[in-house]
Amino acid sequence: QSNRYAGMENDTTSSSGQYRNLSPFILGKIPTYIQGLEAKNFENLWQFSKVYKEHLDKDGDPNDLWFKWRNWGWTQSRAQRYPMGKGSKPEYAYWDGEKLGYIDARKRIYAPIYAENVIKTDSFRRLKDIYDTGRIIVLRDYDAYDHQKLNLTLIDVINNPGKKMGHAFVLIMILTNMLEACIHS
Repeated sequence: QSNRYAGMENDTTSSSGQYRNLSPFILGKIPTYIQGLEAKNFENLWQFSKVYKEHLDKDGDPNDLWFKWRNWGWTQSRAQRYPMGKGSKPEYAYWDGEKLGYIDARKRIYAPIYAENVIKTDSFRRLKDIYDTGRIIVLRDYDAYDHQKLNLTLIDVINNPGKKMGHAFVLIMILTNMLEACIHS
């Protein structure tokens, strides 16, 4: 993907040097809603909050195996993007007793929890300092796309079930003071 904005490119992935802590694979020690249990990295908090068909009991609720699997996943240091295999589709995400569809999970888990934790990092402070100078920044992320080229707002992005929404979008939401509007849209 080319940079048509003539801005500073910032790779927000786990291999990006001084900005690597922006990556969900690296961003770590994430508090959960369970007292005393934290996720070793944000990616696993997100991925292991998803409930798959094989994790359902007869009433469609997460079964005991899912809770063990989730807790195990949250304690793993190595981030797992596809813990059930690439292409596996979750039935829903589960957070603090709530079953959440794809979009609601973005708004209740992904965006706010990533934001709450990433703003505490030196990587984010460096990014914000650059943004605050007025310089154009192009954020790179495996699940990002040029939403402006598609005439999509950030509210469109968070509400679009047909496209992935990576952490770079959450960073943009924070930097542009759009996070609250997006998660409450």
